[in-house]
Amino acid sequence: MPLNIKKSDFVKSASKPSQYPPTSHPEFFFAGKSNSGKSSMLNAICNRKKLAITSKTPGRTQLINFFLINDCISFVDIPGYGYANTSKKVSNAWNDMILNYLASNRNIVSMFMAVDIRRGIEELDTKMINLTSSYNIDINIIITKADKVSKAKKFEMKRKIENELLNYKNVKNINIFSSKSGEGVRDILEIIEKISL
Repeated sequence: MPLNIKKSDFVKSASKPSQYPPTSHPEFFFAGKSNSGKSSMLNAICNRKKLAITSKTPGRTQLINFFLINDCISFVDIPGYGYANTSKKVSNAWNDMILNYLASNRNIVSMFMAVDIRRGIEELDTKMINLTSSYNIDINIIITKADKVSKAKKFEMKRKIENELLNYKNVKNINIFSSKSGEGVRDILEIIEKISL
C-alpha cells in the first residue's frame, strides 16, 4: 500500500547544521539539477500545490527546506545544482550546504533524485549519485516530466538510465514520473511507505 499523506507541514529553512530542526524521524531528501522538476515532484506526492517553491527560473531553492509529513516522516528539499547563471561563490556555498547535510548524522534513509526525461543522467547527476553512495544512502531515480515525450521515448530513456546505473548498488529504484499527469506518484509513495515501516 502507498503512503497516505494526510498532513504535510513546512518546518523551516536552513543553511547550516546548527539551524536544522531536531528530528528522530526517517528522513527522505529530494535532489536534482535546477529545473529538473524536483519541487513539483515534492508537491505532487504531498498533493499540495505550493508546499515546495517552484519557479520557471532555475535555482530558486537556495536553502535546505525541511518538511514534516504525517507527524512521523521528514522530507528535505535540498538546493538544485548545476544552474549555469549561478556565481561560483553561490555554487560553492550550495555544495557546502549539501555536504554538511549529508555528513550531519541525521536519520537519512533515502534520496529521490529528479532527472529530466529529456536530458537523462548528466555529469552533475553522476557526481551526486557518487556522493550519496559514499554515505551508503539508498537512491531512487525519478525520471520527471514524462508528459513531455512519447510513450516509446519514456521507456527508451528508462532503459538507458538502468543500463548506465547498473553497477551502482545504492540505486534501488528507477521510476517514470509526471507531476502533471500524476504518473509515478503512487510508486514514490509505495517506496516511502516500505522504507518507513
